Amino acid sequence: MTGETHRILGYDFARGLAIIGMIFVNFKTVMVAETDAYLYQLVALLSGKAAALFVVLAGVGMTLMYQRAKAKNDVGNIRKVKIILLKRAAFLFVFGLSYYSIWPGDILHYYGLYLPIGVLFLSVSRKWLQTLSFLLIIAYSALMLCFNYEVGWDWNTLEYVDFFTLNGFFRNFFLNGFHPVFPWIAFLLTGIWVGRINFNNVKIRQRVTLLSLTIFVVFKSISIFLRDNLGQLSLTEASDIAYLLGTTPMPPLFFYMITASSLAVFIISISIYISHKLSHTLFIKQMVSTGQLSLSNYVFHVIIGMLTIKLFFNKLESAFSIEFTVVYAIVFSVIIIFFSHIWRMKFKKGPLEYIMRKITG
Repeated sequence: MTGETHRILGYDFARGLAIIGMIFVNFKTVMVAETDAYLYQLVALLSGKAAALFVVLAGVGMTLMYQRAKAKNDVGNIRKVKIILLKRAAFLFVFGLSYYSIWPGDILHYYGLYLPIGVLFLSVSRKWLQTLSFLLIIAYSALMLCFNYEVGWDWNTLEYVDFFTLNGFFRNFFLNGFHPVFPWIAFLLTGIWVGRINFNNVKIRQRVTLLSLTIFVVFKSISIFLRDNLGQLSLTEASDIAYLLGTTPMPPLFFYMITASSLAVFIISISIYISHKLSHTLFIKQMVSTGQLSLSNYVFHVIIGMLTIKLFFNKLESAFSIEFTVVYAIVFSVIIIFFSHIWRMKFKKGPLEYIMRKITG
């Protein structure tokens, strides 16, 4: 295989990992009441990380499409790619909202603005992409000092009570939903930056791998240190410290955004290395297929994965143990991986990927 092929397989492999991660996180979030159980806390470590990787990879995909068009040195071709991306943004926005009542944690409708914003930055320099991403993270974290992040939320049910009002929708969409445009667009900009990295160069790949891992470890350690040392205050102050300095995705503040971004870059670089070394193995082929059907698999894990439990047990929300949920997530992940590989042996595109491309080009 060529270096370019290995690189793209690596992106698909990472996308497959993101899908599996979201299956575990979302099943846990919906099916299990919060607990201090070790297994629950272990799965919780993935919260926000898998989805962030998913968005970073969307930025990578945009860059690859743009670079292929740019390589042909045809302005019309570049314009066509941008129009396709805008059409896909509209498709994902409408499709994501269409089943919001079933899955309020949907990420697809946020792509309705992620992608158009990303289109504006496809030709921006890597330096400015990094700078803008960092400034967005800083600005959002500063905003949260004066904005009531909890407005609109019923934390007992994880329901956004005024989502279907104009003010509630825009507040959720832009500021305090599950994956708000501000600051989550920083993940997409990071992906556009990552897509330009020459991972075929071993030295560059090693440097990116080491740097991203170092950033993750350093900022995660700083977060833990500050929380442990500043948290020994009054209960109210300790709660505020945990809120501001933690790495949980809600709210998506500075330490979460930095650690999730750097971890995503690390996983991508490692995925490219693994896919290059083990491209002939069945597991790599299966995970690549899973990533290539990421849109279908994302929707299936909700429509099939969650509704199957609802229909079979006549209950779903906070109704199961973490042990049952993890086992179910493993079984469902195996099914998804097997289905994806079999499907890709017969068809070029996944079922929803095919529909989207038929509609949007």
